[in-house]
Amino acid sequence: MFDFFIRAKPRLGQHLGIFLDVDGVLNTEADWHQPLMLNRRCVKAFQSAMELASTRFEEVSVILSSSWRLGWNPENQPRHLRELCRAVPIAGITPQAQSALPKGQRGREIRYYLKRHEMDAYVVVDDDIELFSRDDRVAMPIFLTDARTGFTLADGKRLIELVKKWSVRASENP
Repeated sequence: MFDFFIRAKPRLGQHLGIFLDVDGVLNTEADWHQPLMLNRRCVKAFQSAMELASTRFEEVSVILSSSWRLGWNPENQPRHLRELCRAVPIAGITPQAQSALPKGQRGREIRYYLKRHEMDAYVVVDDDIELFSRDDRVAMPIFLTDARTGFTLADGKRLIELVKKWSVRASENP
């Protein structure tokens, strides 16, 4: 008689934060003709990535870093945010930086959020590298999607690999 053991992949930590942009991630450039629209294929691919991440972390939180967060009100969400929250549970939003220049703004907002919320690991999912400073590009695990396709199933596997790489890097440099 053979005993087969299915080995669970090792946990990468207790809490993973995913900083999520929406346009170009949960929708595509082709979808932008209709503002505030989600693309079902992109959303399903992102949900699959969240399920995969939950096998490696006890808790996976999505923090909205997108301009979609404007108008956020937990008691009375606008229709587009209710739709987003039904598809992807949003745990919080980044604050809006007071800056006239968008370059580096999103990175500043994420750093501010990270100083106030404890996480074992995090990853930024966005389609626009210009919203991050040069220092952010080096210091942050930024996963870029292609706005023409939005988030894909292949992106989900690559996202977990990036988190794994940055988790190992963080444990080696405490």
